[in-house]
Amino acid sequence: MQRNQTAHFKPLSRRQMRGFSIWSLSLSLLLLGGLLMLALRIMPIYAEYLTVRDVIVRAAAQHDSETQPLADLSVRIAKLLKANQVDDTSIDEIEIYRDRGFIVVDANYEERFPLFWILDGVMKFDDLVIKTKSKGRT
Repeated sequence: MQRNQTAHFKPLSRRQMRGFSIWSLSLSLLLLGGLLMLALRIMPIYAEYLTVRDVIVRAAAQHDSETQPLADLSVRIAKLLKANQVDDTSIDEIEIYRDRGFIVVDANYEERFPLFWILDGVMKFDDLVIKTKSKGRT
């Protein structure tokens, strides 16, 4: 072959073209299984977070600060958490206080869960601070 000539490759024959090899198939199944395991570990935690957020927003929106004290809001949130079968977040972890004319419900938390062997995952939910306007006493 001379310097200026390009090499021409003949196309693969039908016999040489095949599908997945056993290694690529097993690697694909391993990757798919890992993603499925990760999804099965994360989805229940995320669904519970959505429930906690819904409970807190609903309880804060229905709270009337003119006629009800903060203790009533705390009891209502505790009852709603129990009714919705939320186990990982308790009312003891939720802070409810007044701040500059607002009622603040701070329910930020993080959840740790095992992935496999010695690896753990952490999901941090730090957007659960709800402020409502306090109409009553400050």
